[in-house]
Amino acid sequence: MLNAIEKLKEKVKSNLTDIQNNQKEIRDLLKQAPSSARTMELEAKYALNKVLLAENNDFINVQLTMSNFIDKYSNREVFESELVSSAIRYRDENECFELTINGKLNFNQSHPFYNHDSFYQKLIQYYQNLEDYETCSVLVKTKSQQ
Repeated sequence: MLNAIEKLKEKVKSNLTDIQNNQKEIRDLLKQAPSSARTMELEAKYALNKVLLAENNDFINVQLTMSNFIDKYSNREVFESELVSSAIRYRDENECFELTINGKLNFNQSHPFYNHDSFYQKLIQYYQNLEDYETCSVLVKTKSQQ
């Protein structure tokens, strides 16, 4: 979601740059002698600016909605586990394991290897070797709630 918000911000900035450039061209056109060609060009530039402004209005409204959603629900477990983990990409089980032990992918029911016993055993073994029994306990509780 944060990436989408950033992309929307970039598009708004790009549109503003286009609008500013169109405004410069409009000022130049207004310095020319009146003609039907000039009138058509002016109308086209004004129409394009109108479209870009409407687009920006929509993009800003979506940004605000997404930001408000994040502010309102960011502390919810569903938001943290399912939305964040679904955005993480990995190539194979080993890379997924690395993401999990580094805390970038939560081990819960939405985890891609949640139902793979060998993955679960590998996690338990990893944390036992680190003598991180608290994390082992969390994993056991998570798996027992299945």
